[in-house]
Amino acid sequence: MADISARVQRVVEEMMGNEALLEMLETEAATEMLNWGIEMGTSLVKKTDDQDDLAANLTILPRLKEVRQAMRSIGNWAAGKYTDASSRVELRDKLLERFRVIFGERMILPSAAEFDALLNQANDKKNTPYQLILKLKELLETKG
Repeated sequence: MADISARVQRVVEEMMGNEALLEMLETEAATEMLNWGIEMGTSLVKKTDDQDDLAANLTILPRLKEVRQAMRSIGNWAAGKYTDASSRVELRDKLLERFRVIFGERMILPSAAEFDALLNQANDKKNTPYQLILKLKELLETKG
């Protein structure tokens, strides 16, 4: 029987130990992003409860890598990078592909237009990085 709690603990420690994922954000936004990343990682690990450690690692390690890369990209976006239209289109495409890997092909993701509308909200200085992250999470949750 697999030790899911040990696998989850490893994911949590890895996320919390990778300060570069969140250094571009203030505390509130970084905490939200970290918690979201841990939530995604934990969900991935729990799906491997019927697998031995080797099979589980083969299943989750590529997805966990995508979680970390998505967190870094989202953090940079929320912090005000990706200011021009072409870089946002590139960001959108990267994030949609990362979310396909993380959540699987069966998850319904937002359309490109929905994603663009959200990414462009970073132009409105009334939106804090924390609020932008919450809006992105909400957009994904309403689709999935």
